[in-house]
Amino acid sequence: MFCRCLALFLLTLTAQGAPIPEGGKNVLSVDWQATAKAPSNKSLCKSERVDFGDHGKGWRVEVFDDKAGPFQLQLSSVLEGEVKTGDRMLVVFEARCVPGSSTDGKGRAQVVVELKSPPDYVKLGQDAVDITQEWQTVFVPFPANADSKVGITHASLVVGGKKQTLEVSNMRLLNYGSAFDLTKLPRPYIGYPGREADAPWRKEALARIEKIRTTDFAVEVVDANGKPQPGAKVRISLKRQSFGFGTAVKAKYLAGKDEISAKYQSMVEENFSAIVLENDLKPFAWTSGASNKGKEFRQEWTRGALAWAKERGMKTRGHYLCWGPWDDWSEKLKDQPTAIRVKIMSHVDEVIRGAAGLVDEWDSVNHPVGWESPRRTVDQVIGSELYADVFKAARARTGVPLWINEDQVFREGRQQDEFYDCIKGLIAQGVRPDGIGNQAHFHSSYLPGGPEMLRISDRFASLVPNLELTEFDVITNGDEELQADWLRDTLIMAYSHPAYSAVMLWVFWEGAGWKPETALWRKDWSEKPNAKVWRELVCKLWRTQAIGETDQSGLFGAHGHRGLYEVTVEIAGKKTVMPFNTEHGVGMIRVVVPMQ
Repeated sequence: MFCRCLALFLLTLTAQGAPIPEGGKNVLSVDWQATAKAPSNKSLCKSERVDFGDHGKGWRVEVFDDKAGPFQLQLSSVLEGEVKTGDRMLVVFEARCVPGSSTDGKGRAQVVVELKSPPDYVKLGQDAVDITQEWQTVFVPFPANADSKVGITHASLVVGGKKQTLEVSNMRLLNYGSAFDLTKLPRPYIGYPGREADAPWRKEALARIEKIRTTDFAVEVVDANGKPQPGAKVRISLKRQSFGFGTAVKAKYLAGKDEISAKYQSMVEENFSAIVLENDLKPFAWTSGASNKGKEFRQEWTRGALAWAKERGMKTRGHYLCWGPWDDWSEKLKDQPTAIRVKIMSHVDEVIRGAAGLVDEWDSVNHPVGWESPRRTVDQVIGSELYADVFKAARARTGVPLWINEDQVFREGRQQDEFYDCIKGLIAQGVRPDGIGNQAHFHSSYLPGGPEMLRISDRFASLVPNLELTEFDVITNGDEELQADWLRDTLIMAYSHPAYSAVMLWVFWEGAGWKPETALWRKDWSEKPNAKVWRELVCKLWRTQAIGETDQSGLFGAHGHRGLYEVTVEIAGKKTVMPFNTEHGVGMIRVVVPMQ
């Protein structure tokens, strides 16, 4: 099960094929073998120091079965050197999986550099590696996401989750500083099922897109007397897709008047058909934004941004009404469940009224089951009826669709299963969500294939046949081609599934967003490979443009993706422009032109 779910493999480069660049400073102990700490759970594994001859000194770790969680078994070493945010890092070690020790003939480990400081365990970098039966040099490059801290920053090989025997030697963590070109560091090729250019699943998905996302229609051009006008020049342009090809945005930029805001607004209008405010409608931002003096949040900006999008025919998501995990404010009230409930319901009331008429759908409950294992969410203290009560309160205040939203839905395990059960529980209480949001935050250490994502989508669509990818991003440790391929396949997967109504990016510009690495455009607005993918699919292939002339009956036939169109008809140099919407199919659009 674990092997199938991980759904990725790494074709690791050899040291001869990818030499280690000079200039990296090792921040681990020179005598790594002696200072590394072996997994301590002797009932789950056996560890020993070994001299591997030509491959140096290291460790042999035998994992007895696949029952242990991955992070229960770690071969870990504390950092002796310093790392700063943005430093270009390279993990290097030699390894092999002992033949016959694993059922599929290969080993697997996660490489994790983190602050071992609960509860957050902040990751400086991480990825997963597959290890062959032959000795190989393994490379894992990454940009550091945080500063190291003396004594608590560890570089670890996480080996649990699979029966295997791994032999590892010569582990180093090289720091090249922030100015080094990350693309010059050696890296493995990361594959996932269906990444190949001619993958059958993708061909099938593209055929489904043509079937379920497009429609035939015709433009009829007549004069004021209803007389057909043959030979009229017709141009049709899809201005805004019905499908929500969207992104998270910051209200201060959509409502701003400066040069940065102007560029930001033009990029949003040009490339997207939907928006979600990243933070502005959350309780902390909405409350602090009540003042018109805030540097980051103002309610006038929030309303202005939502109105800006509505004026341009863009779908708007409200994020969010209720947050499941414990937060700083709720932790302070953990012994006062009634006070927590009151604050949640107050936000539901205030933000729905404050954004009335400007939001097309609400995330009623965000992270209902959370990411911690075991689960730690406020409903466990307030009562199992909390989420249902939030939905009921929201329904009493607005008629727009109400969604429930969670992360890691494509990864089998506690979060997926408990989210599924949570939705079933709401339905049993007579409170069926109008839609199910999958946040879809990905990392190159876990990339399921398109068929697997379609299968899991079917599972949730059986509960509520309205799905969205609501916060899409993918961290690839600087592998921009992988990032582009993964975006391509995720877009095709979702657009080809009839239950999906949107794919919302969580970061589109490096200059403003939670995870800058995941953006489409760099800070100087230059395109990354994933931006080229987005524009090729969303702004070209799936944004219909057509030109031609009416026939003798005054008709011009067309076929295109569903959405808000603009048709321009020109006769004798005079133009007539009108909008029309094919979201639900229109058949014939009549354009009346002036008498000649």
